[in-house]
Amino acid sequence: MARRASRQEPPFRAEASGETIALTGRLSAPWAAALREDLFSLAGPGRTVIDLSGVESMDGAATAVLLELDRDLRSRGARLRIEGASGAAASILALVDWETLASLPPPVRRKGGGLVLQVGTNAVHLLAESRRMLAFAGTLAMCAVHCVARGRLRFREVLRFLERSGVDAVPIVTVSSVLLGLIMAFLGALQLKPYGAQIYVADMVALAMVRELGPVITSILVAGRSGSGYAAELGAMVVDDEVDALATMGVEPVEFLAVPRVAAVALAMPILALISGLAGIAGGLLVALVQMDIPAVRYLEETRAILTLRHVGIGVGKSVAFGVLAAAVGCYKGLGVRGGAEEVGRASTSAVVTGIFLVILCDALFAVVLTYLPF
Repeated sequence: MARRASRQEPPFRAEASGETIALTGRLSAPWAAALREDLFSLAGPGRTVIDLSGVESMDGAATAVLLELDRDLRSRGARLRIEGASGAAASILALVDWETLASLPPPVRRKGGGLVLQVGTNAVHLLAESRRMLAFAGTLAMCAVHCVARGRLRFREVLRFLERSGVDAVPIVTVSSVLLGLIMAFLGALQLKPYGAQIYVADMVALAMVRELGPVITSILVAGRSGSGYAAELGAMVVDDEVDALATMGVEPVEFLAVPRVAAVALAMPILALISGLAGIAGGLLVALVQMDIPAVRYLEETRAILTLRHVGIGVGKSVAFGVLAAAVGCYKGLGVRGGAEEVGRASTSAVVTGIFLVILCDALFAVVLTYLPF
């Protein structure tokens, strides 16, 4: 029979003779599409017999093709008859209830929804996810209050997570902030040099790092380090049924697992934010000394004049809010894992993406609020 040119010939042949289609070779799943194409092109009202005497092996995919051909012939008033099956082919065909399967209606292929349906589906999913996240936030807040009021906070666990979330994050926060301060000072110097106002680079770097970029970059790093780690740890505990075991023993999983982790991040964020601000100022100072020929004393005096306790307090407060948000999202995603190891990986990725998005969104809300409030 004629066949379209392909890179590799299939391990079977289909030849028509009278009302019989003879199959020879091996019928396997990788070649199910080719088998279907050959059979449907050869079959018809006058060819309803399939001879399997030359078939060496056969699997479920080939059986499904034969069942589909039988259903197509029945719709045209004919019946499929299979002859010569032996060995593996006879064994697998014996497992199929042809009459029952052939009487079932063909599967309905759902067409992809339009733009309106997709937008509506995503909106419903987003609302449901927001509802679950708000419920988790309420549970976390109540558990935190109970832990503090009743003295049930596990300080050893908080210190252990404080080391992981705070002390271990100091190097990456410092290096990132120094580089960010370098970039800001370098770009600012290029813009202010024509006006002879290069000294105001100190103001720009100090305010940006202490009040805005320091808390944001620190929170993003915490979301990438601690948030994803929390999601992976708690997700693995869910998969291993450890969280269900805690609930069975009457222990609230959010109080036992999430509160110490979030508390550790809340304690670490002010220190990390201050370190980030100082590192960014140091990066700007380095550019001032090397490129702008501004004395270190003058640069630091300008920085001290522009920075007030108000700016420092706003930066520290924002860092705590952002850090708690990133850590809580990581715990939420981890405790919400449903499935196996693959879902744990997805939860870790989702924790980072969601945490960073919410940090940026929260920073935008802070910017609007602080603009209209007397801070």
